[in-house]
Amino acid sequence: MAKRSRIVIDKRHKLDLCDRDRWRVAEMLRSQPDLRNIDPARDIDLWRHLFDAEDIVFVGERTSPAAEIPVAEYCWGNIWREGIPVETVTYCLRTTDLLRGATYAEQMSPRQACEAVLGRLRTARIPIVMVVDDGDGGLECWCDADPTSYRLLVSRGRCPGGTNSRTGKRHRVIWADPGTRVPWEEDLELVA
Repeated sequence: MAKRSRIVIDKRHKLDLCDRDRWRVAEMLRSQPDLRNIDPARDIDLWRHLFDAEDIVFVGERTSPAAEIPVAEYCWGNIWREGIPVETVTYCLRTTDLLRGATYAEQMSPRQACEAVLGRLRTARIPIVMVVDDGDGGLECWCDADPTSYRLLVSRGRCPGGTNSRTGKRHRVIWADPGTRVPWEEDLELVA
């Protein structure tokens, strides 16, 4: 198994967090009302669409084409060949990545702090493609990997639609880039 890369967020996105920085869950859900309903099948499908249908992805303990992969607790943001990650499509900023080293100008809960860091990342135009409730009071975000980067980020995060084994709660998609909603057939037509 490949080791997860350490992902570091620029410190300026985590210093002196305050309420006005927050990209609130309520705001995310208001912009995409269908995500208010818990639907594991829809959520994993949104994540699958970060990849091409035939890309081999790793979810849980299984590799399979993205179009066929079942839901699990964790998934990886890479394309795999022969058990090795060969390309990074998306990387996950887990709750611990968002909150490690954060400082606060105002008192906030861990979830509110996650919202504040996400708000700052969004303002900085970090390409967030999906925000997921981790089932344990925090948030994670999947970000689009820079295709011009030579660095292979091996990234694992909570699988949308999966279940947190510690709490028994679902990993629910809170916000997804509209590109995740385009069927693969239409996506391929746009490229051609």
